[in-house]
Amino acid sequence: MRTLSFERPESFDLGAAADFYRGFVPGSGMAASTAASSALTLSFHADHSFAPVAVRMRQTEKRLLADVFGDADDVTVRAQVGRILGLEGDPSAWAALGRREPVVGKLQREFPGFFTAAKASPWDAATWSIIVQRVNMNQAARVKKEMARVLGDAVDVDGEVHHVFPAPATVLGLEKFPGLSDEKVARLRGVAQAACDGKLDADRLRALGEDAALAELQELRGIGPWAASHVYFRGAAPIDALPIAEPRVLHAVADVYECPVPSIERFQEIAESWRPFRMWVCVLLSRHLARTDGWRAPGLARARASAGRRIARRVAATCT
Repeated sequence: MRTLSFERPESFDLGAAADFYRGFVPGSGMAASTAASSALTLSFHADHSFAPVAVRMRQTEKRLLADVFGDADDVTVRAQVGRILGLEGDPSAWAALGRREPVVGKLQREFPGFFTAAKASPWDAATWSIIVQRVNMNQAARVKKEMARVLGDAVDVDGEVHHVFPAPATVLGLEKFPGLSDEKVARLRGVAQAACDGKLDADRLRALGEDAALAELQELRGIGPWAASHVYFRGAAPIDALPIAEPRVLHAVADVYECPVPSIERFQEIAESWRPFRMWVCVLLSRHLARTDGWRAPGLARARASAGRRIARRVAATCT
């Protein structure tokens, strides 16, 4: 074990991130925290090398301390933790946005100390987007956890074992697994090959830009517009990007701005004032909506399909 130290932004509270991950079903097996503790343990495969690692986070008044278990290099772990928890962003600019934009400020006060919370990597997001297809999230989470236990890597954190979802090289050899159809297994092998080829590297996807990244991701078997958006926006986790494939964000905008559910064009206009933290604001909007009946508003599936077709047309027009 070794310990990395981060400067703790004054407005950041690790307990707020731990609280989020306690109820974040898609993150099952990636993050662990106890109900009475602000400590948070993240377990994942490191960028580039896919070395299994567990990072036990804790905070003091001025510092965030990360006890690292596993063989991933410290530079990579530091950058990845920063991306996951939002520590790579400018906390002063984030606070200033809340003062400048009343609705954003209200959301920040609703979730004090919270910056953002991303998936561990595009690989983690891609596997989840396939496992969860056509099943409910709790069922998908059980399959994901069992795959981690049976096929994944185990990292010992002072006597407590954390199971990490299988690395791409392992998934390449997968033939069957309980709870997964043959087609889902084939799709998982496809994203595993993409990961081994470096196509799911977070820095690379960010550098490609949104449209090019979404277009390339949709070339993978089983990765449609929604899944591609999930991999890019939640896996690569750009700070300033605007997801349009998830209609719940539009419903959240309607709730906090006290207006009708906006069109995508109107949503894009409203979000201009959130720069350079549009993605962070969308995460807060989603968290806000999850506390309301709007999370299960009728017609979400149809709206998601329509948004997906729109993304596909835009990407095709941009990249031809």
